[in-house]
Amino acid sequence: MDYTELAIQLIDMRASAPQIKMERTMSQIARGEVLALNYLAANGNRAYPKDMSKALMLTTARVAAMLKSLEGQDMITRTPDPSDNRQVIVCLTEKGITLVEERRTGMIHSVAKMLEALGEEDAKAYVRIQAKLIELGDIWR
Repeated sequence: MDYTELAIQLIDMRASAPQIKMERTMSQIARGEVLALNYLAANGNRAYPKDMSKALMLTTARVAAMLKSLEGQDMITRTPDPSDNRQVIVCLTEKGITLVEERRTGMIHSVAKMLEALGEEDAKAYVRIQAKLIELGDIWR
């Protein structure tokens, strides 16, 4: 199999149709402050900034800037870790939790419509392939 030719096809296909609504919707959850809020929600509504930096593949300075902004919007709180005052624990506020839930509900609706349009077999294959890509991570770099 010529994987280079397949890669060219995929890149050309994505370049010719970059505004697929579902892809745009799903990518919004993986950017900026929404990414940080979703990370917190997926981790029990709390985390250490250094863990966020590592998991989100962002510099500690970028995470600090996001957290400052989110704290200013009352989406998170930052408190000293009672077991280690050198560390800070970031927690979602009720406002942050509500925003994440609203965004997630809207996204689930959009993605479900897209999967339904694919049909059962292709929808399952799409999800299976996405899971495999996530599992593989960055092995091809």
